[in-house]
Amino acid sequence: MIEIKGFSDFPASQDELTGLADRAALEDHLDSLCGSYAQSDFDDRLQFAILCIDLDGFKKFNDQYGRAEGDSLLKLVADRLQTCLRKSDVVYRMGGDEFAIVLLQVTANEVASVADRIIGSVSQPYDLGGPEPVAISVTIGAALAPRDGDTPESLLWCGDAALYIAKKAGKGVYRRYSERRSS
Repeated sequence: MIEIKGFSDFPASQDELTGLADRAALEDHLDSLCGSYAQSDFDDRLQFAILCIDLDGFKKFNDQYGRAEGDSLLKLVADRLQTCLRKSDVVYRMGGDEFAIVLLQVTANEVASVADRIIGSVSQPYDLGGPEPVAISVTIGAALAPRDGDTPESLLWCGDAALYIAKKAGKGVYRRYSERRSS
C-alpha cells in the first residue's frame, strides 16, 4: 500500500487574505505526492488530481465594486470552495483570483463530480451588504496524476492547459487535461 501524505503532514505557508494555504505550500504538497508515486511499483495506484480554478470576470467585478469588495468576495469564495471538499482535500490560493485544489485518491469521475459541485456552489449569489447580491462564476481545469504528469511542474502545466481549454469553451465550465488530448 502506498503511503500518501496529507496536507496536514506539512508546515503550511498561508495566504494572508483568505487564510488558505498558498502557492509555496501547494508546491511542497505536490513534491511529496509525486515522490510517493515515484517510489511505488504498484500499477493500480490511486490517483490524485489538481484543479486549477479561475474566477470569471473578477477584474471587471473589482473595477465596478472596488478592491475591498473584491477582497470580501475572495474570502467568501474561499469558504465555499472548502465546503465542497472532503477533509483530505486542500484548497490553495495561488494569487489574485486563482485557486488550486488537490484531491487525494480520486477517479476521473469523482474529479468531474467535485468540479460540478464547485461550479454550482461558487456561482450562487453572494451577499456583500450592498443593495443586491452579486454573482460570479468559476472555470476549472484539472490534471490527474500520474496519468497527466508525474512532476509538480507537469501537473500544474496540464491543469493550466485544461483551464485555458475550459475558458475557450465558455466560462463556468470544467475540462480535464486528458479529455483535451483525446478530443
